[in-house]
Amino acid sequence: MKSLPILNVLARRYEVTQVGRTGVGERDLILDYERFLTGAGCHEGESRQLAEQTLRDAEKRGLLTIESHKLDPGLLERIRFRAANEPALFARIGELSPTERRRRLAQQFAEVEGEPTVPERWRASWGDFCRSYQAAALTGSSMQPFERDDLALNAELLSLLPRLLAWSSESLIRFASCVLCGPSKRLEELSGRLGQALAKATRDEIRSLEDVNILSNPRFALIHGPLRIKMEGAWLDLGLLQGPFRLSLEDIAAAELIETTARRCITVENETSFYELAKLRSAELLVQTSFPGAGTLGLLKRLPTTLDFWHFGDSDEPGFNILADLRTRSGRNFQPLHMERGREPFEQEALGCPNRAHWPFYVGVDGGSGVT
Repeated sequence: MKSLPILNVLARRYEVTQVGRTGVGERDLILDYERFLTGAGCHEGESRQLAEQTLRDAEKRGLLTIESHKLDPGLLERIRFRAANEPALFARIGELSPTERRRRLAQQFAEVEGEPTVPERWRASWGDFCRSYQAAALTGSSMQPFERDDLALNAELLSLLPRLLAWSSESLIRFASCVLCGPSKRLEELSGRLGQALAKATRDEIRSLEDVNILSNPRFALIHGPLRIKMEGAWLDLGLLQGPFRLSLEDIAAAELIETTARRCITVENETSFYELAKLRSAELLVQTSFPGAGTLGLLKRLPTTLDFWHFGDSDEPGFNILADLRTRSGRNFQPLHMERGREPFEQEALGCPNRAHWPFYVGVDGGSGVT
């Protein structure tokens, strides 16, 4: 179809009106004739002649009305466009009308509302989720994490969500992506949108891919120090290991007992500092973590309550946020070790190598040494 630029400009102006966005209301779009032509880049010369010819033709077709000045009929004053003419205007320029786009968007959610593969546990909330997005689509409300103008993306997300809700086995994200999407990195690319959608579809019970056992990394705790675990009636003394070791969440959960001879459990935010402290082979139990994952939390919750719990992290806001998160999610009363608000440089690595081979490892450092 031949391009009609001035009508495309009119369509764009209409789309941002309330009735164009939402389909609600009957107020006409009224545009100053000269300002409209100028804004469209058609204020003079051949482009103006073509624009005015197109507008006159559109008026003859009943798409719009060109209104003259009351006192000077030869002076064209306004262009009036009525919402009732929306289908005809967009058909004329070869585009779907806003109303049709909203209908098609809503239809995407209507078609999956009764999706049979959604687990029974989630069917009620899934139905509410789909109906809420149908309403949002029709009224021009926010569609996040979906997109109004990307039906292919929406279809991909809506195809994945029921399968994610039914996912049960623990898997790494790139394996799961190959199974669910084909390309190994696609789930990572969509993880933010999927997390938001899962939260809405489950009333915030599921908020991330990790919550459905799809993991970026295996669940484990990185540890150094005296730790014994009892598995199937036999004791394993992991403290005999010279270097740090990783203990999986599965093994932590399966352990019959977990014991330590340490007086303190010290979580260390940065790996560099963790490995420096591990070299000392002190009698303290060291756990490397920032915001704790499932493996680290599983271990912390199973350690004896008689331990003193300390966190050694950066002295910036994120570092103190990690400390607060550890307290809240582990249920342990973590205290800050060598952390002082406002210290510059704030990185814990800036303290250098430990200047003491045992607790508290650094002498002459502000920020809570906890010497006992």
